[in-house]
Amino acid sequence: MSANDRAGLERLCRYVLRPPFAQERLRLRSDGRVALELKRAWHDGTRELVFELLEFLERLAAMTPRPETNLLICHGVLAPHARWRERVVAYGRVLPEPTALAAPLAAGPHDAGVKPTPRAWTWAALMHRAFAVDVLACPHCGGRLRLIATLHDPAVIRKILAHVGVGASGPSPGPAPPEPGAAAS
Repeated sequence: MSANDRAGLERLCRYVLRPPFAQERLRLRSDGRVALELKRAWHDGTRELVFELLEFLERLAAMTPRPETNLLICHGVLAPHARWRERVVAYGRVLPEPTALAAPLAAGPHDAGVKPTPRAWTWAALMHRAFAVDVLACPHCGGRLRLIATLHDPAVIRKILAHVGVGASGPSPGPAPPEPGAAAS
């Protein structure tokens, strides 16, 4: 469609502005309820849906997206964090002509200058984002702390806490509850 194609622009506007259902299939019954005729009869023979007026408005409002909601969801290589998205989506930049020396698409995401994107937030970034707390700021000097190790063994954790003078905060929570639907022993 060119910039001066008024007929094409009108077709596009009509398509975008069309209602969720044809107005000819909607009617107000004599008892004050709204009847919506279906395009095709359902397998059980239902040919129309009947709603109370407020119920119909609730269902119609539920189909209306909230403002600033993304209505387009991309999957596969067009997904927002796809590793090969840069190779597929140009965003207005001029792409170099393919040559015989260029790496093929199947070579892998780390080849040809494509930088890998992080797939998960770090713990510190999540704490800062959720609670606005910089957990890596030293409370004494204001310098930056860095992670040295992650401890998982309860015996080692108890020894370190005892050495620093911090006692146990309470009784051990014990084993996790069984999964729902798990066989009882």
